[in-house]
Amino acid sequence: MRYKILLKTLKVLIYTKRFFWWFGTQIFFVLGKAAAPGWRVIGLVHYKLDYLMRKISGVAGLDGQLVKRDNLQIIIFIILFVVALPQTKLYAKKDVSLPGQKTVAYSLTPNDEDYSVEEVTASVATDFENTANPAWKTGVLSQDQFTHNSFETIELGTVVAGGTALSKPTILSGTIVNGVREKTVDYMVEPGDSLGSIAARFQISINTILWENNLGINSYLHPGDKLRILPITGLNHTIKKGDNLKKIAALYSASIDEIVKFNKLKADGSDLVSGEKILIPNGVRAAQKSTVVPPRNVARVATPPSSKQLPTVSGYVWPTAARVITQYFTWKHHGIDVAGGTFSTPNYASKAGVVEKSQCGWNSGYGCVVIIDHGGGIKTLYGHNSRLLVNAGDYVDAGQTIALMGNTGNVRGRTGIHLHFEVWINGVRSNPFRFVK
Repeated sequence: MRYKILLKTLKVLIYTKRFFWWFGTQIFFVLGKAAAPGWRVIGLVHYKLDYLMRKISGVAGLDGQLVKRDNLQIIIFIILFVVALPQTKLYAKKDVSLPGQKTVAYSLTPNDEDYSVEEVTASVATDFENTANPAWKTGVLSQDQFTHNSFETIELGTVVAGGTALSKPTILSGTIVNGVREKTVDYMVEPGDSLGSIAARFQISINTILWENNLGINSYLHPGDKLRILPITGLNHTIKKGDNLKKIAALYSASIDEIVKFNKLKADGSDLVSGEKILIPNGVRAAQKSTVVPPRNVARVATPPSSKQLPTVSGYVWPTAARVITQYFTWKHHGIDVAGGTFSTPNYASKAGVVEKSQCGWNSGYGCVVIIDHGGGIKTLYGHNSRLLVNAGDYVDAGQTIALMGNTGNVRGRTGIHLHFEVWINGVRSNPFRFVK
């Protein structure tokens, strides 16, 4: 059966070759017919010039004259002169066609007048520039990175001065102008948006968006999705029977005065109506319990210290304490395997970021896996761990211990203890050696 398939394949290749051979000869035949008159004219002109040169010089024809050194130098000089001529003053002329050049104001203005430009610099004292992790760089941030006073209300309607230009700013839809927005608005997700960029645009925390839209830390945004955006950082609460201001404030670690002021309630909360929603300014949901379960065959151990190595020029550190590379990045192996360790060998966060996934299970063969989002479309993956030491949503620093090396997932035998390390750029796996050394 295999030989029949091979024979048919060879026949197909032979007939394909014959077709292209016939097709090529026909093409050259047609082109030759079309170019023949022009080629004959060129040959005739060449023959006449060659005959004339031989008659004048008596020694060399046209071809002989072209290869002479003196003639070549003259030809090169002429070509350079023609190319450089537009750049010289010989070719320059005064342009009188400019708009306004014939006006009285133009004639009264000296040609050699120097204009001075006064540098105007305006600055607004805000805490935004001092934020350790700017929102527009990060896909998902922790609660403490966005608080109600991380952004001050800026008078966008005034003139903005920067450098030597004065211009009116473009006011984005949904931003705060001259006060605090009081109503919830709907926002349509656009290409290139992330949770961090949307939160920064509306000056609220990322958790506010997650809670209001029932999203998780691992949720994906798609262009066209509709998000409900609260006016300030916080969350909505549906009033239940027996609720009072003190109980609600304690539940969300919020201020009674802020709840009363924003929702325009009575100070004693006597106008609370069961079933209605109120907004809890700067409220925080109770932290959810971690769902990470370590493998049964791994005993509880103390977390090893962080990496002592410094980040490289690109800002990344080597992702584990071991150094033996057992497999490199190839077209079918989308990462590197680093072995030489034991179940207690620490694996490190290669760069600072937010833990997007920390989960044990099969996970497409990765076993106990950690995925960290570094912002800007860059993520790193750490597979086959024996124990996970971080949870989804945690912010980790470069070199922080995030897991212990193992052989979970698609790995066999104790000798297979290693770290599988990948780097994703906008969802495409890239060679990790572009980032770590």
